[in-house]
Amino acid sequence: MDQDWLATLEQNLIGRRCSVERREADWAVNLEGGGNISFPVPWRIVAEGRIALADQDDGQQFGLPSPVDGQAEANRLLAGKAITKIAIDQETADLTLHFEAGVRMEAFNNSSGYEGWKINLPPENGGLWVIALGGGDVAVFDSVF
Repeated sequence: MDQDWLATLEQNLIGRRCSVERREADWAVNLEGGGNISFPVPWRIVAEGRIALADQDDGQQFGLPSPVDGQAEANRLLAGKAITKIAIDQETADLTLHFEAGVRMEAFNNSSGYEGWKINLPPENGGLWVIALGGGDVAVFDSVF
């Protein structure tokens, strides 16, 4: 992977907070100040040394008084925490966002053919559109905002 775009990505994500939104066909990580990351692939949040929430938990009861509200729980887990590091696996294009307090959000690129997660940063925040391709590659374009 070309390190120039990765440096731009890090420069424009590290230190930013975000909120999570459940959409019809995917999940969005909306970045404070503009831009987003879409997750049409499996994801999870790891906190305190364990899986605290995964996309598949949304709507599940698990013996609780009410079903899990994935959007509310994701936002609770990430509340006030800034991104401290971004990691993209060189072989699979799995994405890990590291947050303060040792919390991380991981996206699993789960296809050899379909696109995975997508990062879209407007021009004022780096101007990048990064797409995890099927099979584990990454494509990078100028932002489409």
